[in-house]
Amino acid sequence: MTAKLGVRFLLTLLVLALMLFGSGCRPDDLEAEVHEEQVVHEDEAILVGQTDSQSVEIEVAGQTINFALGEGLVVSGISDGSAVLISYVEQEGRFVLRSIEPVGDQEEVIRAEGVYVGQIDNHSVEIQLNGHPAAFALSEDVKVDNIADGSRVEITYSDEGQRLLLLSVTVVEEPVSGDEGILTGEGTYVGQIDSRSVEIDINRAFMLGEGVSMDDIEDGSTVAFTITETGQRAVIESIEAVDEPKEGEVLHGTLVGIIDAQSVEIRYFQAFALGEDLNADHLVDGSEVVFTYRDDPDRPVLKTIAER
Repeated sequence: MTAKLGVRFLLTLLVLALMLFGSGCRPDDLEAEVHEEQVVHEDEAILVGQTDSQSVEIEVAGQTINFALGEGLVVSGISDGSAVLISYVEQEGRFVLRSIEPVGDQEEVIRAEGVYVGQIDNHSVEIQLNGHPAAFALSEDVKVDNIADGSRVEITYSDEGQRLLLLSVTVVEEPVSGDEGILTGEGTYVGQIDSRSVEIDINRAFMLGEGVSMDDIEDGSTVAFTITETGQRAVIESIEAVDEPKEGEVLHGTLVGIIDAQSVEIRYFQAFALGEDLNADHLVDGSEVVFTYRDDPDRPVLKTIAER
């Protein structure tokens, strides 16, 4: 009896050993799952900009690299050119961004609506905001070639102290179509001169015509000047500092300051004739207004005017 128990015991141990051996991961029976360990890299870098909805360009150690955005990752709140701290992995032959955070203080992104006046040069444009002209440097990705002068636009920009940097521009309303020579302006409604004319206080940027010099005119000076309208931009043909108004077909205003080597800002009062079927009874003196007008040898003629 004891011998039989011993044999049974040995057989039980043998079965258990076979079962344990069979439950192991053998290449003949099961495929082994191989998890490749990914190395996470961290670097301080510069955000160049988003190339499409799924990727961004980032400058790392002086080299611009295209990164795929990891799941749920966005960079819309970080300004192009910002210093950033990133973590990323190399996956299937490309770099995948896992996290991105701005380093230090970020420039405030300002949103506004205004009137697109036109290009100053290849790298800057003029836009009227709240009736005041402002020059903006263009960020690398902003294109303005297809924006018509006089268009109302929504913009985002940052104030970098020495300059305003335009980050984006979207056309809200094209200028009046089918009516050539219609211009757009903004200013402060002063009041009616008579039943068929009104006066508007305007801050405006002017290009300097060929040979026009501002060397002897100080900011804040009263100036007499003549202009010609070229599209949405006005060009100063002559300007001089005066102690009292001059006679003749000249405008008078105050030199606010020089914008750059090619343009200046002047505050002046402009009289406008009211166009046919147009009245200004609904306007309050001192209100901010937007208007369209046609230049005329006698005085510009308002086509539309409304409070902003």
